Amino acid sequence: MHIIILMFACSILMCATTYAQSNDTIKAQSPSLYELRHERYIKRWNKLIPNQATVQYAGSIGMFSAGAGWRYGRNYHWETDLLFGFLPKYHSETAHMTFTIKERYIPWHCKISSRWEIEPLTTGIFFNTISGEDFWKHLPSRYPKHYYGFSTKIRSNVFLGQRLRYNIPKRKRLFHQAVLVYYEISSCDLYIVSKATNKDFPWRETLSLAIGVKWEL
Repeated sequence: MHIIILMFACSILMCATTYAQSNDTIKAQSPSLYELRHERYIKRWNKLIPNQATVQYAGSIGMFSAGAGWRYGRNYHWETDLLFGFLPKYHSETAHMTFTIKERYIPWHCKISSRWEIEPLTTGIFFNTISGEDFWKHLPSRYPKHYYGFSTKIRSNVFLGQRLRYNIPKRKRLFHQAVLVYYEISSCDLYIVSKATNKDFPWRETLSLAIGVKWEL
C-alpha cells in the first residue's frame, strides 16, 4: 500500500514538473515587448520599399518615362507612382526632363484564368512638372497681370485606362510576380478649360494617349 501511495505521489510530482517546464518554454518562446515593437518598426519601413516598376511611352509626361511605385490597400485597389521622363530636343527647342507623381484607383480585378486578369477600368490623377527656364510657376514680369491664368511649369491631369495582367507561375519567378500592359487616355487642366470654352479646340490636342508596361515585384 505504501508503495502504491509513493508511486502516485511521484507521478503527480513528475506531471507538475513537466507542466512547469512547458510553461517556461512557452514564456521563453513568446516575443518580448521590445521584439514586438521592433517587428512593427521593420514592417512600417518595409512598406516604404517600392513594389512595382513602370516604363511608359508618351502620355504628356515626356516621350519616355520610367519610375517606381507602390500598390496598397485591400485587394490592392490603390497605386502611387513616381516617374521621371525625357523629352528629346526634336520635340522642343531643347531637351527637357519631367517629374510626375501619379495616383491610380483600380476598382475591379477580373480573373480570366490562373495566369491572366483584366482590369477593365483604371482612373486617377497625376501632377507633373518640366525642367527649363522657358516654363514658369508664377507669371513673369514681362507679361501683363492675369495675362495667363495657368502655370506652364506644373500641370494637373486626369486619366482613364485599362490593363491586362499576367501572373507569372511561382516556379518561373525570378524578380517579378506579374507583368501588366496598359493604356491611358488623359487630359490636363489647361486643355480641359480650352475645350470647354472653345468647341473648335481639336480633340487631338485635348486628349493624350499613353502606353506602358508595369512589373510587380
